[in-house]
Amino acid sequence: MAAQKNIDTQQLFMIDHSDGLPVWIQIKNRVVYLIASGSLNPGDRLPTVRSLAVELDISYNTVNRAYMDLERDGFVTTRKGRGTFVAERPSNASTQKMDATEILADEMIHTALQAGMTKQDVLKLVEERFERSKTR
Repeated sequence: MAAQKNIDTQQLFMIDHSDGLPVWIQIKNRVVYLIASGSLNPGDRLPTVRSLAVELDISYNTVNRAYMDLERDGFVTTRKGRGTFVAERPSNASTQKMDATEILADEMIHTALQAGMTKQDVLKLVEERFERSKTR
C-alpha cells in the first residue's frame, strides 16, 4: 500500500451550493477527478464521513451517500474501524488511457441515466452548461 498523505478537506472539496448539482454528487465527482488526475493515489485515506460533514457543514447522510456510491463504483474501499481509502485500480491499458475528464463524463452519464434522463436530455443539459460556461 502506498504511503498515506494527510488530506486538506478545505482544498480537496469545493462545494458550490448554488450550482444546482446535489452536494453528494459534487463530492463524488471531486474524488473521482482527484483519483483520475493522480492527486489521490491508491491507499490514500479520505476524511471520515463524520469529519467531512462537520468540516463542510453538511449532513452526515450527504457524505455517506457519496462515499457509498464511490465504493460501489470501485473508487474507494472502506475498512471497518480504519476508514475509507482510495482503492487499488486495475492497471490495464484502457484504464490508464482514460483521463479525468472521461471519468467525470462517465459518472455524469451514469448519474443522468439513474435520474431517468434520456440521451437528448443529457446532450441538451451539456450544451446549455457549455454555453453558460463560455459567458463566465
